[in-house]
Amino acid sequence: RRRRGLYNPLVVFSLTLASTTLPSGKCFAHPALPISNARPPKQRFGTDNGGAAKGKSTPISGTPFRGISRRVSNDDSAAEAPPSQIESIVANAKSISTSMGKKIDLTDKTLRGKYLTAITAGLAVSLAMIPEAVSFSFVAGVNPLVGLWTTVVLGFFAALFGGRAGIQSSASGACSVVVAALCASHGSGYLAGCAALSGLLQITSGALGVGKLIRLVPHPVMVGFVNGLAVVMLKAQLGHFKGAGGAFLSLLSPEGKATYGCALLTMALVRYGIPALQEKVEPAKAVPPTLGGVVIATSIARFLKWPVKTLADAAGAETFRGGLSTLPKIGLPASFWTPFQNAPLETLRIILPYAVTMAAVGSIESLLTLQLLDGIVDDGKRGSTKKEVIGQGIGNLASGLTGGIGGCALIGQSLISAQSGGGVSKLSGMAMSIFLALGIVAFAPLLGQIPVVSLAGVMLLVCQSTFSWGSLRLVGKIPNLDAFIIALVTYVTIKDDLAKAVLIGTITSALGFAWKQSTKISTTLSQTKLNPPSGPTLPNVKTYNINGPLFFGSTQSFSQLFRVKEDPDDVVIDFTQSRVYDHSALEAINSICDRYGSIGKRVYLRRLSSECAKLLAKIHKGGLPPYEVIEVSPSDPVYDVADDE
Repeated sequence: RRRRGLYNPLVVFSLTLASTTLPSGKCFAHPALPISNARPPKQRFGTDNGGAAKGKSTPISGTPFRGISRRVSNDDSAAEAPPSQIESIVANAKSISTSMGKKIDLTDKTLRGKYLTAITAGLAVSLAMIPEAVSFSFVAGVNPLVGLWTTVVLGFFAALFGGRAGIQSSASGACSVVVAALCASHGSGYLAGCAALSGLLQITSGALGVGKLIRLVPHPVMVGFVNGLAVVMLKAQLGHFKGAGGAFLSLLSPEGKATYGCALLTMALVRYGIPALQEKVEPAKAVPPTLGGVVIATSIARFLKWPVKTLADAAGAETFRGGLSTLPKIGLPASFWTPFQNAPLETLRIILPYAVTMAAVGSIESLLTLQLLDGIVDDGKRGSTKKEVIGQGIGNLASGLTGGIGGCALIGQSLISAQSGGGVSKLSGMAMSIFLALGIVAFAPLLGQIPVVSLAGVMLLVCQSTFSWGSLRLVGKIPNLDAFIIALVTYVTIKDDLAKAVLIGTITSALGFAWKQSTKISTTLSQTKLNPPSGPTLPNVKTYNINGPLFFGSTQSFSQLFRVKEDPDDVVIDFTQSRVYDHSALEAINSICDRYGSIGKRVYLRRLSSECAKLLAKIHKGGLPPYEVIEVSPSDPVYDVADDE
């Protein structure tokens, strides 16, 4: 869709969110806008003549946040360039979360290798899902089995219908916090109805294309989001290192030694041991480091009889009893269905606020995860926001219809999936659900023996790689407003929830940018020879050459540029170096022309397109307008509205 002559208000809002001017005149990039001069990731290892990376596998580690400067190499010399543009979240994703384990060659066309990689990644993620699902079940106030089966159902359908391979969905902390109050006041049965309604809302919003609005989230908000999420995940893992009294286990106690030792052993295996083994033993490359690390650490803990808390200890032996009796029942629980049949409107009134909030929170977190994985998985593809929101909706609907509590994509587990090779196929998400279901039914007693801290060790590595450590060095190198937004979004994410954090950060960024742009309207004076179409030639006509954007934020400053009483009878306002963005700008132009006309003076508008002139004519009330549009030509600027297929 194209409009000429007048910027659509959506363009103003998009531009407001898209960039923030740096002190040096550079631009703080919007996450969805590609940067042509973005610096590529540094080579961590040497390269052969073919350019392929060689050396050891890349473990989880924090790499510097890239984008403040870029190194330009000419021949064998290199010089550090001055501060340049900060890349989008997609281009910068590798610095926010670095590789874990052996990097998968996504150009491999062998289906067998592709699917085997995805399946093993799904198996690794299924183990990491268990403590999260159990923990979120406790947050929501339901039996741990409900959270586990929610992960199975939601994860399968969200992966099948989602917008990108590698995304892993489950019962989530963000959604569990939202519905905890509903469970406390009306019982767990209402959670299923809330999840189903949330799914319907997500399907509707996805079909309407609402998901594409995620591109309006500025880069500082994205950085604050991942930092806050890393802290939230860290806080969740620290609980596994506490005793019954709520205090951290002592390093001198047997339980403390075993707990900390098991976690450190798992982290060392995932980061160093398994990658080193994969370099020497070819078959070991088929096993993701996370899976191998957890299996080895569990085996050692069982063999040495370490006094560590297992999954069965955390969730209860009943959760891991196994058997077909643990399968969820199809249909909404009677505790919700019966009151819904008797008083449908009242029941909907109760669950609707929670469903709307859960749909918004789940969609935002899932879309942010999708954007992050777009930059991590080097397959040349971009995920579909429309499909992702619809996929999450179908998953939540199916979860509700099986008595689940709903959820969304989990960034931590999605990172494990992507770096274990799950980004090659959607089969990784479906495999995660299938393996988890098989584990609950057939191998529950075995799964129950996995130490919780072993899985917590994996998540601690994910927390370390998720946090954008380089963002701490941005203070003083980016505008103070952007640094403030990063800190603000991080704080709100930790203190409250993701949806509020993203909304507050986006609005703050938009208002800040609008304020800066509103101060950039200016004018230069000159004398122009004028040949009006309806009169004689006028020599030396005073001309206001407008510079800067004219929109709702700059209309007041625009009106103050003119000296109506002191100006001659004929005045030219030249818009060659300006742009008219919205209806407020048209009203400002019409108002200044009326001020000149009220004292018998004439205004000539130069380089204002015919579409703007038509709209001005509609705005002007009664009589002949006190202005005349001149020099309209095909070379006038054409203002295009961004189009998304």
